Amino acid sequence: MYEELMTNLCFRFLRGGERRLFALLLAITLSVPSFAFAADEASESNAYSAAPARAERLIAKGKVIDPNGQPVAGVAVIIDETKTGTVTDGNGYYVIDVPNVGVHLTFTCLGYKPQTAVVPKSLSLDIYMEEDTLEMDAAVVVGMGHQRKASVIGAISSVSRDALKIPQRNLTNALAGKIAGAVVVQRTGEPGLDNAEFWIRGISSLNSSAPLVLVDGVERSMSDLSIEEIETISVLKDASATAVYGVRAANGVVLVTTRKGIAQKATIDVKIESGISNLVNMPKLLDGANYMRLYNEAYGSEFYSPEQIRMTETHADPYLYPNVNWFDELFTKFSTNSQVSVNVRGGGERARYYVTASYLRDNGNLYNNPDTDYNTNINITRYNFRSNIDMSLTKTTTLSLEIGANMTDAHQPRPITSSYNFQSQASELFSACYQQDPITTPVRVPLGYNEFGEMQWGWGAPLSTSVGNPAERLFGSGYNKTYRTSVMSQIILKQNLDFLTKGLDFTASFSYDVNTVSIQSRGKYSSLYAVNGVDDETGLYSLVPKREGDEFLGYIYSNTGDRADEFKAQFNYERVFNERHRVGAMAMYYQRSFNNLAAGSSILALPYRKQGLAFRATYSYDDRYFIEYNMGYNGSENFKSGERFGVFPAGAIGYLISNEPFWKVKWINHLKIRGSIGLVGSDVLAAGRFAYLSTWESGLGGHYFGPNATWSAGIGEAQEGVLGLTWEKGLKKDLGLELKMFDSMVSIDLDYFHEKRWDILIQRSSVPGIAGLNQQPLANMGRMTNHGFEATAEFNHHIGKVNYRIYGNFSFARNKITEKDEAPTDPWRMRTGHPLNQQFGLIALGLFEDQDEIDLSPEQKFGTVRPGDVKYLDYNGDGVVDAHDEVAIGYSRVPEINYGFGLQINWKGLDFGAFFRGQAHVSYSLGGSFFPFANGVGKGNLFAKAMDRWSEENPNPNAFYPRLSASASANNQKASTRTIYDGSLLRLSDLEVGYTFRGKHLKSWGCQSLRVYFVGSNLLLFSPWDMWDPESGSTNGSNYPLARKFNLGVRISF
Repeated sequence: MYEELMTNLCFRFLRGGERRLFALLLAITLSVPSFAFAADEASESNAYSAAPARAERLIAKGKVIDPNGQPVAGVAVIIDETKTGTVTDGNGYYVIDVPNVGVHLTFTCLGYKPQTAVVPKSLSLDIYMEEDTLEMDAAVVVGMGHQRKASVIGAISSVSRDALKIPQRNLTNALAGKIAGAVVVQRTGEPGLDNAEFWIRGISSLNSSAPLVLVDGVERSMSDLSIEEIETISVLKDASATAVYGVRAANGVVLVTTRKGIAQKATIDVKIESGISNLVNMPKLLDGANYMRLYNEAYGSEFYSPEQIRMTETHADPYLYPNVNWFDELFTKFSTNSQVSVNVRGGGERARYYVTASYLRDNGNLYNNPDTDYNTNINITRYNFRSNIDMSLTKTTTLSLEIGANMTDAHQPRPITSSYNFQSQASELFSACYQQDPITTPVRVPLGYNEFGEMQWGWGAPLSTSVGNPAERLFGSGYNKTYRTSVMSQIILKQNLDFLTKGLDFTASFSYDVNTVSIQSRGKYSSLYAVNGVDDETGLYSLVPKREGDEFLGYIYSNTGDRADEFKAQFNYERVFNERHRVGAMAMYYQRSFNNLAAGSSILALPYRKQGLAFRATYSYDDRYFIEYNMGYNGSENFKSGERFGVFPAGAIGYLISNEPFWKVKWINHLKIRGSIGLVGSDVLAAGRFAYLSTWESGLGGHYFGPNATWSAGIGEAQEGVLGLTWEKGLKKDLGLELKMFDSMVSIDLDYFHEKRWDILIQRSSVPGIAGLNQQPLANMGRMTNHGFEATAEFNHHIGKVNYRIYGNFSFARNKITEKDEAPTDPWRMRTGHPLNQQFGLIALGLFEDQDEIDLSPEQKFGTVRPGDVKYLDYNGDGVVDAHDEVAIGYSRVPEINYGFGLQINWKGLDFGAFFRGQAHVSYSLGGSFFPFANGVGKGNLFAKAMDRWSEENPNPNAFYPRLSASASANNQKASTRTIYDGSLLRLSDLEVGYTFRGKHLKSWGCQSLRVYFVGSNLLLFSPWDMWDPESGSTNGSNYPLARKFNLGVRISF
């Protein structure tokens, strides 16, 4: 039955080619659960056989909660007499058919002691689960496997699927603020291009600081995974936790674990969610009349007459006197989004399975042109499928087959630029709204009547400038379609080797991933017309053709893609001696090959290959004293033979003081101190590959030959190979404290970390041009430090039947460049000694009040200075203000402080949750079209805040903008303390309210539970910067804003 349900639901959303792929994956998957049930039904020991027939259905129900009153999801509920069972839902509720009153129900869940109770006559049975420390210890995902929680002495933070339920298409954005130490910044909300920038504990290298992301142990992107696929996401932060990944993990590791099957009766979970979204923090631009007034002020004369201004302000003639808000013309206030998912989970003794299929549609906020036969809005349609199957071939052998796929169809307006790649068309349209002022271009112009008496319309154009029509660019230029398909597969064989020695097992795995991208671009140019007055004879507008358009859409097609395969072989050993001595070990071999199928050069087309070994050894005594040693031995293709392998060891110790016999502090039930130190490495180059090889290219230099002095291009050395280069290295230190109080009602985790990097591979900056190099050579000359602290706290309690949870995290990370081979300059201008991406500029002292103040001040070398212009500090005191007076100002573009906090409340079937996240110690620079008339008068729009400026009539020394100028003012646009803004913010990121129905009436329909809910994201923003969303980091507000979403949903469990 479930096979038919899934097939019908999913195939409604799929087209021809995608249906064939989906059908193949689905057929493979569905055959396994059928085998599992058939095999188990044939076995007398089937743990989940059908319950005996009975004349009257008796339904027991209840809720399972922990000692703090919080619901416990995923608890297996088994009838001892019949061995049939069910599982609790996300709110801890269960519903189960029982043969009669008085049968025994056993409740089991990882991390809790089993509980057995008798079904009472009322058929209502609530259970309190007591935490089991030993069981909890087995649940933590670590590098290359699992460890008991009590044994974990590395810095690891995890988040479950339930914490990621906000309506986000991109999984990385859902992590923002959820994990201490994870820095997640979303620069744009444009559907399909909304990947977040992601760091762990800030930035530690002059090269890339992106973490290693592993999905089920394989190096993959997590951006397009469905949240329904996720079980947990763990972040490994210190050297002890990451050392087994060696050179790949210098910047931390993100482990994504997908959901697996469990031995239980099949359960089906269906989620349907839909809602609306609107863009928030849209920049506010000037209207046409005020634009004219400021234009006159900047120009210094009455360029626009009072009559022209009046006609524009009253909208008397929209063709001769346009007054256009281009944002209103292109961007709609609301759009829609929706998602549907179907999950099936279950199995028996022979096989366990988890299968999910989902559909997601996310529409942008651009208007759709009803006059075209194609959509002009942005939209993303994504289909996800995953099948995870575990088969017990024998009592000691398990074979796992994991198949995942996602197919994304992206529809966008044709890009304004000549590129046809999947890029930010919406941001280009944002920029077009800035580049076009509100008064020179009507949106559309009347062309006259056709033979049927219908008015014909054309796109407007400015009469005297070359700036185009943003509306025509959206509605009349065509569209792009991008089809992306990713297929991820992995087969895992695990063999228990207890027959050799107890506690030993062997695991081998092979994965193969394929990604393809196909792009279709259908583009054209529409005709443009400028209005040049009114014809006195006809009374019609006199039109001047500015461009002749195309009647039909053109066609451009391109393909790209990549593929990767990985192989791992791993031995694991864990054993307890004399009940107190726990010994563990792991040894693994790893290799990976990646091929770019659309490389632009022969070097990039060569396979990217990595190889290595990993080791781990652990020991604990009586769950009090812990010691761990990890090591990675890795090879890299970027260094020459004989220097390709490096060793990266790490060690950690821990002390669980609360397990000591002498510990008598009853209100502290868990106190652990842990520390780690280790060496990490990276082979990331500042540019290119194979640092030890020189490359030669044509067109680098040349000579004039012959009597006509004809230029002939020569061949030159593009990159000079450097022998002796080695790994970038880092020494990571971490000191942590774990504390649980009042029977785990309060939990606090604290970490302090410090990292020192050296031998960073950079391109030198100090080699003079006289050396004759086309490109600066590579060298191990970069050095950095990074330090900080992080904290996580949680409070769980209940008042009667009202359960609540308050939680939060805070992290601070600050880096410093200690060496980067800078060319000599003023000490205060050196980037060395400051954080990476530190802002630099002049110190602004205010605005000049009059000419006397200008005459008495140091000379400013940025053009003629007038009253109302920005006054700067002569930092070095040499009597002039120039580039030598620039100093460090503000902060870096990456926030040093990141935090999140939330509240969850449950009462009977009602649940409520809210989550806030924030960032601080972050600065962004202003530039480009932020400045009024940055490109001269007549070019570009103005922000509404331009009304707050210094003028002769209102010489406000605290004005937001300095004096307006008819041409770009080099003095007023210099990078300074006036041209950076504070990017601090606090955002109400998630809000959810739901109610879960359950009972006999649902059971009669075949449902265990039904939950209806409202969920919202990005609902409120608090920030000292109010011109646009500061998280975008934009210099002029041209990034596509984040969307506020309001969704309603229903989740049904069968």
